[in-house]
Amino acid sequence: MEPHALGLKALHAAFREGRLTVQGYVEALNKRVAALEPRIQAFEWFEPARAAAEAEERSGGILKELPLYGIAVGVKDIIGTRGIPTRMGSRVFAGHVPARSAGLVRRLEALGGIVYAKTVTSEFAFRHPGKTRNPWNPSHTPGGSSSGSAAAVAAGFVPVAIGTQTLGSIIRPAAFCGVVGYKPSFGAISRDGVFPFSGTLDHVGVFARSVEDAAWFGACLMGIDPRDEATGIRAGMRTLSVPLGRLASPPRLAVVKTPKWSLATQAQQANFTEAVATLKDAGAQVREVPLPPAFNEAWNVVQAIMDYDASRGFASLESRHRLQFSAPLLQLLDRGKRITTEQHVKHLARRDDYRRWLDTLFDGCEAIVTIPAPGEAPEGLGSTGDPTFCSLWTLSGLPAITLPSGRGPKGLPLGLQVVGRYREDERALQAAAWCEGVLGVTMGLAG
Repeated sequence: MEPHALGLKALHAAFREGRLTVQGYVEALNKRVAALEPRIQAFEWFEPARAAAEAEERSGGILKELPLYGIAVGVKDIIGTRGIPTRMGSRVFAGHVPARSAGLVRRLEALGGIVYAKTVTSEFAFRHPGKTRNPWNPSHTPGGSSSGSAAAVAAGFVPVAIGTQTLGSIIRPAAFCGVVGYKPSFGAISRDGVFPFSGTLDHVGVFARSVEDAAWFGACLMGIDPRDEATGIRAGMRTLSVPLGRLASPPRLAVVKTPKWSLATQAQQANFTEAVATLKDAGAQVREVPLPPAFNEAWNVVQAIMDYDASRGFASLESRHRLQFSAPLLQLLDRGKRITTEQHVKHLARRDDYRRWLDTLFDGCEAIVTIPAPGEAPEGLGSTGDPTFCSLWTLSGLPAITLPSGRGPKGLPLGLQVVGRYREDERALQAAAWCEGVLGVTMGLAG
């Protein structure tokens, strides 16, 4: 395979065995980007010469045994990078260059990784889209808000990338671009140095082209960080195995369609039904589980929590730059100001009720299977799509993985979402890897 087509695990082996140098690898990536980036526009910042210099540095003192040795990483542009512009998808931060990197960036560099490029984000990781186009069809959205990260992995610019999710900003673009998206349990990866939108809901996660690579990369970024108290919930994450272990037997899967099922296209519904049948035929124990009526309000609850958090968190910035904010962001902030603290406390209590009910569900299964998006990526670049099929799992803080499950009538990717028990990410990833192996959907590289 060409170097740009290799995944994280394959690159790690190639570097260790001397079949590929970091310099040769980065040179191949630079050629790929030069050929396709003008059409896809996944990057907010990219300097080929700097990437080459980083590769040269990696040829010396850093041991090849490091788990991210020589790996080029796309970093979403709301994540601080020392000496590299971090613009948050907003004119407000057009000239912002942090003096300190986010904790997760320092971690990936300490493990041998290279910050290869900053990837496009929608404005402050909310709805107003950036310039990125779907690599499979540039007239369609790549999803958002982690638009550039998903597109860069799908196009072969990088093997892995970092994104964030407050409602559906990892899972949805991953599904639209035909790659694997992994949103870990809430608090698994530190948000230190990541621009905050909703402290209650913000997650950091990753993109890759296989579940195993996503698990490997996610494991490298996880850990307790005193700068983000969420990382210490329940004494931190259980350590993920690298490489990811396999399930001893086919998983028990709960099929959850949610009250929003009717919003999915017929093609997405049919693809999901076919995928579930295939998994069952391969030995999975499958049962459909309806959500109790109390969940009908969950989407209003998550929206209200996000609005409340954002209106408080943006208060200082808004007082100085309100005229530079997009209309959708202003509408959200104004909604949030009308929510009282007492109402917010009630919303958090509802969230905890949902979490408790879902936790009991996992007594009888390894994972939930559901859909990640209403269907194929919508045509046009004015919207990044609907997060409806992701936001419940974000609200609950549960680990979620989406993987390609086929194509829709327009030839664009469709996905299957696997959701696991809170802080039991390894079991969820193992179930997702099993599903990936059974479904056998290989998207290849876009572009």
